[in-house]
Amino acid sequence: MTKKTILFVDDERDILNGLRRSLYPLCDRWNMLFVESGARAIEIMQRQKVNVLITDMRMPVMNGVQLLQAVRKGNPETIRVMLTGQADKEIYNEAMALCHYFFWKPTIFEDFEVLFHRLHCLDASLHNENLVRIIGGISSLPSLPVLFSRLLSLVEQDETDCLQVAGVIREDMAMAGQVMKLVNSSFFGLAREIETLEEAVTYLGVKTIGSLVLVEELFSRCSPAAMKEFQLDQLWQHSFCVATKARKIASAVENGAQIQDCAYLAGLLHDIGKLLLATHLPESYREIRDNALRTGRSCVEAELDILGADHAAIGGYLISLWGLPRRITEAVLLHHTFPSSGDVSMSPVLQAVGQANRLCFELCNSHK
Repeated sequence: MTKKTILFVDDERDILNGLRRSLYPLCDRWNMLFVESGARAIEIMQRQKVNVLITDMRMPVMNGVQLLQAVRKGNPETIRVMLTGQADKEIYNEAMALCHYFFWKPTIFEDFEVLFHRLHCLDASLHNENLVRIIGGISSLPSLPVLFSRLLSLVEQDETDCLQVAGVIREDMAMAGQVMKLVNSSFFGLAREIETLEEAVTYLGVKTIGSLVLVEELFSRCSPAAMKEFQLDQLWQHSFCVATKARKIASAVENGAQIQDCAYLAGLLHDIGKLLLATHLPESYREIRDNALRTGRSCVEAELDILGADHAAIGGYLISLWGLPRRITEAVLLHHTFPSSGDVSMSPVLQAVGQANRLCFELCNSHK
């Protein structure tokens, strides 16, 4: 198997040499390159495929943010990682709009080992290179207009608290996914993954979220044309239905607010792949819908035929790339294929989301 290539960029040679020495044990699995400027990195990427770019933030001539901007435009399939020792909130917010993962210096071998393992698992989840390029270039997804307007109003008010912000975000799959990305794709040195929206919003704070909404535009409203043509209001209603029922099912399977909140979030995000297709591949999504209506097949079958991947695999890849916890990505990825019979090894989150998805479809069909 051909080794994947990781490109490290830092203007300080001593830091690059230190990385080269500390990461030597991983050379049998990864091809690692080390360069001292953004211009040199771009030159290399024009000649060969780079799977992962890890760059320092502060560099002369071309800084890390400028390099990430160029890579997202020219090589969106490359996974982008920012590495910095500067605790500058404004630059951090700007970088988070561009990168998939964010490291704070000083880093240790175990940090990279965890990241590389995550990337190895991600690589095995989607095999359509065109889809990988498109997903790699996405920094955000559009939100339900009424919810986006409500969030915008909240972050502009000085007296707004985290619970109010979380109350809006927990109704919208795009906002929820973005907030969870901001927390979990950053290697903050947290002792554990964050699996609930309330905890994520509290950790980030209202000011940071407000900056990301107002300045970096990581949150946006869905266009009226897409809402109408693809009936995206129904997608939001279904996702909210699944989230609510998944929480109830999880409470019957396993006690504890943590697992229930995790099931709710996974249910909210389970069809995020459909939102991605509708807003970033509208022609393909239109063809899928038309094909399903014309042939009587399911949308999943039409997706597999036309794209070679269904919305569950696409959504699972996206939120895995965004660094969301394993229990949530598993539920998104497998919500159509989980076994209907009891399986003691099955995650209670996957079980809850899979059952909730079926129940909500049955409810919808019974009301037609």
